[in-house]
Amino acid sequence: MSSSYPDAYRRALDLFTESVIKPDHELRTNAAYGNCYAELMEVRQHCLAYLNTLKEIHQIEFADESDEIEANKTLIAKKQSMHMAFSHGEMM
Repeated sequence: MSSSYPDAYRRALDLFTESVIKPDHELRTNAAYGNCYAELMEVRQHCLAYLNTLKEIHQIEFADESDEIEANKTLIAKKQSMHMAFSHGEMM
């Protein structure tokens, strides 16, 4: 299958996003035993926000613009992640 770099990169981002979204029960159990489950879910939210930003910046021509977008989204994600960690029933 022959494809262009932008298409292959977008597919790779989609697959990696799937891997972050997919529940890993062993990892979550370890986080619960380590008393860092909420922090793990916060990191997960940051990763998802960053992956979405990567998808968006591949459509932007100027790097400075993408840096600003990423910084703003990271700040927003940080604030929202505290509230979102358990909102999708992501208990073990």
